[in-house]
Amino acid sequence: MYTDESSESAETRLQQISRNNLPRVCDSLGELICRDSSEEVLVFFLDSSRSQSSTWRFATSFLRATFGASMPSDGAAYSASGALEGYEIFIKYLPPDTTEASLLELFQEAGEIVGPPRLMTDSHTGKCKGVGWITFATPAGLAKALTWDGYKVGGRSLSVQRGKAVHTGLRPSVQAPGTHTPALLQEVVAKLVGSERSGTFVDATFGRGGHTRGLLEALTPNARMHAFDMDPEAISAGKELERTDSRFAIHHAPFSSMAATLRPLGVRPTAVLFDLGISSPQFDEAHRGFRPEADGPLDLRFDQGKGVPAWQWLETVERLELIRVLHEYGETSDLAAARRIADAICIARAEKALPRRTREFASLVADAKGKEYQAMHPAKLTFQALRVHLNDEFGEARAGLRAAFDLLEDGGRIGVITWKHSECALVVDFFRGLEGVRAECPLRRWYAQQPSAAPPPTDSWSLSMDDATRPSERELATNSRSRSAVLHVLRKQRVPPLAELERLAYARLGWAAPTDAGAPSTGALGTGADAALGSPSSRGAAEGVKGGVKESSSADKSIGSEQQRKEARKAARKAERAAAAAAAAAAGTATLEEAPSERKEKKKKRKKDDEDVSARDPDDEKKRRK
Repeated sequence: MYTDESSESAETRLQQISRNNLPRVCDSLGELICRDSSEEVLVFFLDSSRSQSSTWRFATSFLRATFGASMPSDGAAYSASGALEGYEIFIKYLPPDTTEASLLELFQEAGEIVGPPRLMTDSHTGKCKGVGWITFATPAGLAKALTWDGYKVGGRSLSVQRGKAVHTGLRPSVQAPGTHTPALLQEVVAKLVGSERSGTFVDATFGRGGHTRGLLEALTPNARMHAFDMDPEAISAGKELERTDSRFAIHHAPFSSMAATLRPLGVRPTAVLFDLGISSPQFDEAHRGFRPEADGPLDLRFDQGKGVPAWQWLETVERLELIRVLHEYGETSDLAAARRIADAICIARAEKALPRRTREFASLVADAKGKEYQAMHPAKLTFQALRVHLNDEFGEARAGLRAAFDLLEDGGRIGVITWKHSECALVVDFFRGLEGVRAECPLRRWYAQQPSAAPPPTDSWSLSMDDATRPSERELATNSRSRSAVLHVLRKQRVPPLAELERLAYARLGWAAPTDAGAPSTGALGTGADAALGSPSSRGAAEGVKGGVKESSSADKSIGSEQQRKEARKAARKAERAAAAAAAAAAGTATLEEAPSERKEKKKKRKKDDEDVSARDPDDEKKRRK
């Protein structure tokens, strides 16, 4: 076990390291523990009475997050910043009619209690689900309460145990009614806050405030926190938090309006967090219509006061547009399934039998889709596709990320938690458009060796990206819904964008300028898929190709023989087919079957081109007749 002398040197070492780079504290702790991983060493680090310095509290929080269940549990309850808040008991088998007041009355004689008791309650009935927490001010209160293990209440024998050592980042370690356990919270705090605990932070997707509360726990009294949401119920929760914490402000607005909202206030965020997709409370509320297993109105809007519900949109949407939405946002390569689901919806609509409630609609989709190889409801991806489209989730995400980038100060961070592949692709596409030149980039090394090469502008902003972070095994054991979560962290920097270097280098190499620099790819965001489904953008592209055919026809005048003219027309038609195939490949989809009317129109067009050419050359017309 460490002596007092060794403890002083260890703390001094940590404090010196933390002055310049707080994350290195973690590396130092790792070295110390690898040297001697005995329980006594861990207890030494957890003894908060040794020091109340912020460095030591950070070290304590790090150890709890890192070693979790392997650490000795003393019931101590810590905030996300590592500050000791009391000694917590975990109570099981409480009767359904238990209230906070009755729980307080039962345990208050054990000792001073910090804050009100907490109960896990059913979000629909408000009844106790049999679980509760109480935090005592002293270890003596905790010890006395533990002696009541097995005490009978309402015919039940209570289980009274020490609270678990692992902290979720929210005190108390219980979900309030209608909330959810925030995914990757410890990682979000470490990467977005770090040592800048007095900065200004933005939670772009407040939800029920899980991440916001965790971040606030890690911040100093001088810090500031802003949050955005469109859900009226989320705004109500935010207003309540706003009344209890003067550092916090909630904005009832889409996060795409972040710059317009915060810039007039003079806000320059230190970091911005996005948790994309749907929150657990919204998913669990039947009246929102997000779950195919639940019974409620088929709505699917985040803000039910704006736009139209899903059932109303389905009454008017064109079949091809519906196929596009289901295929593109349902994250499936099964185009046939998307088409068959759309067919079933259109037929039910024509028969005035289109369901307006979730369970009936889910049954219709499942019947149309048939067998599903994944372990999920057959209608889940259809519900997802409709939700993404109705709320313009991807368009909002792109606009919000850009607004955050414009607002951030130098070194500012953007944290994005994604839950599915299309969201990951969206983040990567956004990053590619603003990616900074990397030292190891081969193009940079080549360009630097070119004589009298103009350097890229150094006054431009760009982004770097950390390695993606996924939930630990420990988090998955306590929060299974986090299994698909991925945290992406982008950092703003004063480094030339890679797109600018490419522009300069390509000019020297004689290559065509890249067309994708600064623009999201069509595969993840769906604009390219329009080409396969007859949207206005694809029709415009097709007209451009037809224009190319006309130019080739007019150029025939300068071609000396009929054979050359035929070869030119054949090449033009081949180019048209290649362009259509390229558009479909870029969208990652198969082109839908061409309508008979379109085939007939193209055939007439080719015949007319042939007649025009023959009319210009009488000799060719004679040969054609022979």
